[in-house]
Amino acid sequence: MPEDVEEKKEIKKGKDPYLNMDLWEFAIMATLLVVLFPWSLLFCVVFFGWIETKNILLALIDDLIRTIFGIFATLLIVVSSSIAIFIMIEYFSN
Repeated sequence: MPEDVEEKKEIKKGKDPYLNMDLWEFAIMATLLVVLFPWSLLFCVVFFGWIETKNILLALIDDLIRTIFGIFATLLIVVSSSIAIFIMIEYFSN
């Protein structure tokens, strides 16, 4: 089968190729899409089609949610560690 047909079948099965991209490749693509937002979306629709554009946007949203969750988890660890250290200092200083 041609590669295009196989790619379309994978997309229909729910396998999004943009979720499996390398870190730097996805970072460059996401940066360009965000910086050139309205034009990049129009470019994707015209040259890649609706399905590919939808997959790109879903991958960007997935990355955004993971990034927000990672920031939240990091802040939670830092704040809870700071509170624990503060409590131990207050407890042992008396």
